[in-house]
Amino acid sequence: MFGPLPRLHRTLVVVTALVVGVLSGIWLVHATGTPTLVGAGLGWGLLAGLLLNYVLLHDFQHRPRPVRVRRH
Repeated sequence: MFGPLPRLHRTLVVVTALVVGVLSGIWLVHATGTPTLVGAGLGWGLLAGLLLNYVLLHDFQHRPRPVRVRRH
């Protein structure tokens, strides 16, 4: 599922994208002038962070897996 990154780098990318997503959601709600929707901004930011993680770390190259045939 994830690309060929080491575990530490994957963790850093995931945490950074989630933090950026949540903060951008909160900022968007704050910038529109409706502070009562901070929970919605948090939710949308979390969703944006998760989608960003998927796009950044997903291996989109579908490599054919070697087929093993057992012969008797």
